[in-house]
Amino acid sequence: MTSPKPASTPAEHWSAVADAWDQETDHVDRSSDAATEAMVAAARVQAGDRVLELAAGPGSLGSRWSALVGPTGRVVLSDVAPGMVAAARRRNARWANVEVALLDVSSIDAPDGSFDVVVCRMGLMFAPDPAAALAEIHRVLRPGGRFAALTWGAIEHNPWMTCVGMAAMVHGVVAGGPPVEPGGIFSLGDPDQVGSLVRAATFDDVVVEEIPVVFEAPSVDDHVARVSSLAGPLAAAFAEATPEQLAAVRQTAAQLAADHVTEVGVRLPGRAILVSGRA
Repeated sequence: MTSPKPASTPAEHWSAVADAWDQETDHVDRSSDAATEAMVAAARVQAGDRVLELAAGPGSLGSRWSALVGPTGRVVLSDVAPGMVAAARRRNARWANVEVALLDVSSIDAPDGSFDVVVCRMGLMFAPDPAAALAEIHRVLRPGGRFAALTWGAIEHNPWMTCVGMAAMVHGVVAGGPPVEPGGIFSLGDPDQVGSLVRAATFDDVVVEEIPVVFEAPSVDDHVARVSSLAGPLAAAFAEATPEQLAAVRQTAAQLAADHVTEVGVRLPGRAILVSGRA
């Protein structure tokens, strides 16, 4: 009996954690609720709108968009990972005005001016070329259409992730430096850079703001287990780690997160960036 082929592409990495995302998405949504609400408000979705959500993961916002656009509107939830698309399709099967598609943010398979609103929650930073992705988003929006996206802020403002990632690097579970290069989780962590990219894609009325978030867990071990099961490439690395490495990672993560441990668990802060504009 042969072993399954390990994931090697971003789409495969994210497909591999689709079931975990489907199970944990309610917790993740609660943690970033303030940022999500700000993105929804910035998108100004109205009845009858055609809405495209890129990098939608398991599609937890589908019911929200469905209610906002109403029976005369249309929603397309999309992701580059087939596993996420399958999860989103299951979750949103009941909504007649919601469809789910396999789409790449860098090359959107849709005609010019197809949508009134495009949103992207925590996916734009994974695009290898965010300028190209923004050009595609602008292309598929009608003139005057709205765009809103969330990315993660700078690495130093997100210990919810860095306490796990740094511990994994220290103990050789992951190689390379911090994920700040194009395609990395913190590659769009500078608000000025994000605003400049969106303006360069010829969006008007561009607004950028930073929004605090908090991730809670009963213990640091629980937090490490959740993050390592949800972060695609990180999950693959943890699956290959030895028991000794995993124990060392948990110990180091606990040390890095010590300042955020309370009597009832751990509360790890983070910071999101919201950018919005008009085509």
